[in-house]
Amino acid sequence: MNLAAVLTDLDGTLLEHGGVLGPEARAAVDELRRRGIPVVPLTSKTEAELRSLLAELDLGGIGGFENGAAVLGPSGVVASGRAIGVELLEGRLDELSRRSGLALSPATRMSTRELCRITGLPEERIPAMLARRFGLPFLAPEGAGPALAAAVRGFPGLRLTRGGLFWHLSGDHGKEDSLDLLLRAGLVKRPFAGFGDAPNDAGFLGRCDVAILVPGPSGAVDAGLVSALPAGRVAPFPAGRGWAAAAMALLEELSR
Repeated sequence: MNLAAVLTDLDGTLLEHGGVLGPEARAAVDELRRRGIPVVPLTSKTEAELRSLLAELDLGGIGGFENGAAVLGPSGVVASGRAIGVELLEGRLDELSRRSGLALSPATRMSTRELCRITGLPEERIPAMLARRFGLPFLAPEGAGPALAAAVRGFPGLRLTRGGLFWHLSGDHGKEDSLDLLLRAGLVKRPFAGFGDAPNDAGFLGRCDVAILVPGPSGAVDAGLVSALPAGRVAPFPAGRGWAAAAMALLEELSR
């Protein structure tokens, strides 16, 4: 099997948990580029964050953002038909708060200082994080998951996702929608490998020819991801170091 592309989540997968590209991952990305194999991010980050990272990491100009809401390519942005604007999502979140009786705090109404404290990001990166078009990150009380999920079921067309720091409210799309858009536009071709570290990545990983599951900081793969993809390969280390080792092992396997 030849490898035509690598699709990857970013935070905790290609990137270290501090949001940086480690030396092992940098070397692996460079080797993939040398072989003409593009690395295509599929991320929950915003378009602004994705553009910045594509330039900073020299990954090229292609990727999916806001959990499958849209893709960025040479012709600009193409949105999923299931994407919902952030203004409407803010209204829906207010309704969810009323119906569930939970105090839900959207990131769009938090101060820069508060967001720096929660995310660990420097102040200059907060505007890009808040430049959301199709998704709304928010905080909810501990243990709110079941009540939130029940409340969201009363709103057809919405999806609730749990990220590392925030819950996310969006249209009923996932990273697999980004993959579909990229395939239809001819921006990626099979066969491709996929890398992810959370249940939120299961949708696109399940459509990859090879799915590689990246462990969390504890060294264990998320149980929900393993359950969704029992045949997935497990990277030997967390985050970018594991990504790099698995990518290089795959290249070695394909060159035999």
